[in-house]
Amino acid sequence: MTKLRLEKSDIQTWLRGEYVTYWGIIWAVISTVLYLNFSVVDAHAARPVWFILATTGLEEIGLLISGYLCWRNWQSPNIPSGRAVWLLFAIAIFAFFGGNLWFCLWEVQWGLDPAASAGNPFFVLFYLMLIAGMRLAILDRDVQLAPQQWVIVGAVAAIGLTIGCSLTTLPARAGVPPGLSSIEIAQTSPNPSLTTGMITPTISHQSIANSTVMSLETPPEWVLAIDQSMQPLVTTFNLFYVLCDLVLLTFAAILLLGFWGGQLGLPWRMTAQAVLCFYIADTWFASAHDQVQGYESGSIMEVFWIFGIVQFGIAAALEFDNSIRARRLARRRTAIK
Repeated sequence: MTKLRLEKSDIQTWLRGEYVTYWGIIWAVISTVLYLNFSVVDAHAARPVWFILATTGLEEIGLLISGYLCWRNWQSPNIPSGRAVWLLFAIAIFAFFGGNLWFCLWEVQWGLDPAASAGNPFFVLFYLMLIAGMRLAILDRDVQLAPQQWVIVGAVAAIGLTIGCSLTTLPARAGVPPGLSSIEIAQTSPNPSLTTGMITPTISHQSIANSTVMSLETPPEWVLAIDQSMQPLVTTFNLFYVLCDLVLLTFAAILLLGFWGGQLGLPWRMTAQAVLCFYIADTWFASAHDQVQGYESGSIMEVFWIFGIVQFGIAAALEFDNSIRARRLARRRTAIK
């Protein structure tokens, strides 16, 4: 029993804010090096499957750790920002974990357009829970801003809206219809041998090369059914994510200005930075998916997802440390009395 308590204490020691920050920086550096070295490929070549699996693994492991840290905060009765906030954050991060898993299966396992995967409902849940958590944090902490600070918040929202609209409303890509995978093209063609010379190379080489069709197996019927039902909604989902990021960016600016400076405000500054990273990655993916023919995941800008995931974990660990300090300070005051 004593040994079990010691082991649990050791684990909690390694999950302190200081160590989580160090590991988060290392995780971000490893991810950056990986993306810088292998995300850029020849225009007629596909990114290797191992690279997509490696980056997905970095994201998934980071999500599990960050989700657990948020869950730990919810279980602690001394969290100064309120337990419900971190419960919502934990649900959001675990939902992103599930969505990211489906995203990878859609692209690597079955060679389909990942933007139309079964992960979209999970991503929608992620944003709804995260927005609810950020809003609750602002209300619970009773954040009060000066008039000039509200001007800054309005400017941030205006800039975010301008960037999001300019990138997501550009003319759609030409060539293969958006989201149409090479498997669907092959299935809809009655006789590939009768197609013209201009069409056949586009299907057999460019689409296959650009959509990571190193899939392990043919998609089951239920997967194809979900894919076909999601295809018309891809643009709507991407726009929804960018708009949600805009709301989150506004909330993050409020929290950042409300908790500017001091140890207690550090977790919310990290949360604001995490939201900014998600905004960058989501906006890039939404615009690239619409503009780049046969876009496949793994672009250098997608490393910002990992940056955001890491910073959510650091924010949760720092907030837990703040609760421990507050509890120790309360004990000292009680002892002095």
